[in-house]
Amino acid sequence: MANAVKKTFEMSSHDLCFDEDKATLLCREKAKNKNLWIKKLEGVADIEGVLEDAERFYIICSQDDENSGYYLAIDKSSGSTHWYIPGKAYFHVLHGQSLYAIFADANIEFFLLKIDRSNGSKCWHHRVGSDLCEYLFGSERILLIYESGKTEAISPLTGSPIRAQRRNERC
Repeated sequence: MANAVKKTFEMSSHDLCFDEDKATLLCREKAKNKNLWIKKLEGVADIEGVLEDAERFYIICSQDDENSGYYLAIDKSSGSTHWYIPGKAYFHVLHGQSLYAIFADANIEFFLLKIDRSNGSKCWHHRVGSDLCEYLFGSERILLIYESGKTEAISPLTGSPIRAQRRNERC
């Protein structure tokens, strides 16, 4: 029998340990060296990334098919699910008070989403190319840079394109 694969994510005051064979996520409080909760993640084959704020963990979950999964917001203290978004997330970042993620839809088209952290609703979405290779988040704009050399700036408030003032200007 193969050894169980466990993946640990060291967060600020907690450690999260994902047991791939059991599809369970264990939360351990560092200061008290104590297990807080364990949660079964149905259909999850891997966890590809975790972010946190004061209240929640934001988790990229992958399923067996490399193009499917869901995105979870879990309460830090109880392990209860606040919300989830079906679909495959490839990237996520907390910038300022905002949560952003790159998702693929069923047709493997990619979108940058701004997500309301309180309830998981989409504030806006902006289609991005599959050759997106760099993103720079600023208070006035988000700069998207593609392998093709194309760049585009979008508004963090609306997701709409904005006109660059100078050709090589970055955030």
